[in-house]
Amino acid sequence: MANLRSKWDGLSLVQQFAVMACIVVGVGMIVLGSFVSAEIEEHVVDNAAAATAFYVNNLERPYLQELAAESTLSEDSLRALDNLFKDTGQARQFVSVKIGRPDGRIVYSTRPEFIGKTMSRNPRLVSALKGDVSAQFGNPTDEAGALESDLRVPLLEIYVPIREKGGENIIAAAEFLTDATGLKAELHDARLKSWIVVCGVALLQIILLYGIVWRGNRTIESQRAVLVGARRASVETSERVLHRVGADLHDGPSQLIGLALLRLDTLRPLLAAEHAESEELEKIRTVLHDCLREIRHLSAGLAPPHVDNLPLWEVLGLAVRQHEQRTGSAVSFAIGKLPPNMSPLRKVCIYRFVQEGLNNAYRHAAGIGQTVHAVSDGRELTVEVADKGPGFSPPTSSGNGLGLAGLRGRVESLGGTFSLETRLGSGTRLRASFQVADTGAKDA
Repeated sequence: MANLRSKWDGLSLVQQFAVMACIVVGVGMIVLGSFVSAEIEEHVVDNAAAATAFYVNNLERPYLQELAAESTLSEDSLRALDNLFKDTGQARQFVSVKIGRPDGRIVYSTRPEFIGKTMSRNPRLVSALKGDVSAQFGNPTDEAGALESDLRVPLLEIYVPIREKGGENIIAAAEFLTDATGLKAELHDARLKSWIVVCGVALLQIILLYGIVWRGNRTIESQRAVLVGARRASVETSERVLHRVGADLHDGPSQLIGLALLRLDTLRPLLAAEHAESEELEKIRTVLHDCLREIRHLSAGLAPPHVDNLPLWEVLGLAVRQHEQRTGSAVSFAIGKLPPNMSPLRKVCIYRFVQEGLNNAYRHAAGIGQTVHAVSDGRELTVEVADKGPGFSPPTSSGNGLGLAGLRGRVESLGGTFSLETRLGSGTRLRASFQVADTGAKDA
């Protein structure tokens, strides 16, 4: 499931839309096509049944009306029905005809061996005895199925009520089995045409929607490219500004403080010759020394060393060593296989990521369990900074402050992904990932 989700996330917006559109429209096409085909079959079968019912109800012959008063048909009526269902052009389409009384006993059949037997009771026969015409195609009863198998032609079962002349009383029900070869071909053509129309409309919808989304995606991608370029330029500008501020701190206040310390040192012999108290002087020297050290640390942090020609493992090691020297804490440092080429901007980004992550670990976790881990699987470079401190709850803590927000913006502006894992009592883990294929000159 995770692998499928990863593949899905790897698709572009247009590709995701194309897959979902095919699924949604495809399901709709199947449902609509099946519904239309079923409706066509139902209407065609009903029309065939209605035509047969019209034919039967026009048989105003005395031999059918005998059933209103008698339980059987006379010999003359049976011979007349045989002639009617065998010799007329309309009747030649009937493969089998059975007429039964309401109790189900067969009083006439084109196959004499069925006369006197009971008709197989099924929902369509019950419907006919209630006065409704019903038909079935493609799912014959046992008897019709056996006959269909013998004749090797599709059959249509039709049940028609036979009413007493001049009234609504049902005196019998007729079962007709007709050769449905033509009907089957007609249904096949109708289904084929309906599916062609439905599929064509669905395909046209997908193409039109895909075109709209494709154009929108092009606009989004172009705007995203502009935004990424702007963010990348912002990172470059920020680095230049930080470097300039660091250099100004180093060349300005730190030099002035250093000069002040030298002047104080020149006063020492004079004060010693006059036996003056120098305790206050030593306090001033101590404060100035501390101030100078802080400014130099701040300057070094704002203006990172030049990493253009350094391999990535050395950049990572430099960030770790500087943190250990500055804080006196220990960092567990482990690296695996790393990509040989990395743009200067991303080297600086990774340096800043490790620097800020370790600073947070030292400040909020007292440096407990500080670790830095970097590895590449050939497709993606992952850098992690973790600690075993108290952790925090991201929605309410300072972990969502400007420091981490700035790191996230810096990483994502260079095409990477940033993640934070933390929970109260379980430490904190920061992770930055970059596609190895994207670590080349395009970010330089």
